[in-house]
Amino acid sequence: MDPFITTYQMLQQPVFDGPFTSWLDFISFVLNVMFALSIRGYLIFVIIGLIIYMTGLSDGLSKTLVIIGIGLYLVSPFILSILVETAGVAPITLESAAYAWLSLIGISDSELIAILVFLGDALMALCILIGAILYFTPTSNDLKARGQSLIVRALILAPVLVFFHLSPWL
Repeated sequence: MDPFITTYQMLQQPVFDGPFTSWLDFISFVLNVMFALSIRGYLIFVIIGLIIYMTGLSDGLSKTLVIIGIGLYLVSPFILSILVETAGVAPITLESAAYAWLSLIGISDSELIAILVFLGDALMALCILIGAILYFTPTSNDLKARGQSLIVRALILAPVLVFFHLSPWL
């Protein structure tokens, strides 16, 4: 056999890490990721929504993210159990959901929440500092109102962040 033809044929066939997955494996993976999102990932939506609310960038988006997070927590386990029964895949366990989450995202949900809490702490300190600067600027009442709003919004988020800092020891 000609080595050039063999090389050409090898270049025409892509190299895969593993065999092709079936649709049931793919559906099972998606349902596992959705289950992981519903049992712990909802906190990600809530924290991001509260951080956006604190900064005052978009009140509508922040309220929507918080509502989506609460809705994920309340409704999605029931919907996922119905989807698992309908699809006929293996039952979803916490271990399979955690494995699917790690293979998709790359870090655990607690690490992602810790990063978001750290980001929230930094933004909270920044909002309090900027709010104090705007509040004590004597040029206009508009700056004073905006500074007061930033301080109040940051103080609303403070107990939530304190809870997430203390939750590993509770």
